Amino acid sequence: MRKLILLAYLMLVFCGYSHGQEYCNNFKIVSIFDIPPTLQTPGGNYFVLLLTVEEDNPINLDIYADLFFVDEVGDTISIPTGPSSTLPIYATDTIPYILQLNTTNSNQDFPVDFNGELVIIHSSQPVCEVNYYNVSTSINTVHEEVKIDIYPNPFADCLKIGSKNPIENILIFNSNGRIVKTIQTSINSSDINLGNLKSGGYYIAIKFENGRSIVRRILKM
Repeated sequence: MRKLILLAYLMLVFCGYSHGQEYCNNFKIVSIFDIPPTLQTPGGNYFVLLLTVEEDNPINLDIYADLFFVDEVGDTISIPTGPSSTLPIYATDTIPYILQLNTTNSNQDFPVDFNGELVIIHSSQPVCEVNYYNVSTSINTVHEEVKIDIYPNPFADCLKIGSKNPIENILIFNSNGRIVKTIQTSINSSDINLGNLKSGGYYIAIKFENGRSIVRRILKM
């Protein structure tokens, strides 16, 4: 009888562990963008994390989480977002999070050679540790040598983008990290109508077909 109880307990633990692993393995880091210093963030040290799920997970609908990065020795390299961050629900969702590096130095970028994990903590699901090594290093870092024109800035309704490099997609998100517009394109220039946005500061993330990416701050009048 004791053997049966022990076996049932081990099966329950294993099933719970397997479910937890399956839940955590569903998260995928899309890319990281460093944010150049601005008047609002004069010290730099800010970056954007793009996170998605590989398969739809409606469980995330009512889950709020705390996110931060830890390196291979367990040191926290980014300041936790706080336990109120929403998580991606559908495979078509890509949610941006604005995080700050945990350092007293200024104008620091997210480490190019980072070898660690994204930690996701919430009360109703297992603590998840999402490996970072699956992220393509070719899209991790902002390449300042990419020539691109984004104008006018500040803008009223329409924002113009011009580049010698073909653009793959464009994301525009607000200061809270919520995507407000997504543009899929394969051309070198684009006119974006943003007349429906409220006045204020936004970020524009541009990914090129060669894998390089940049992020800039824009201001809607």
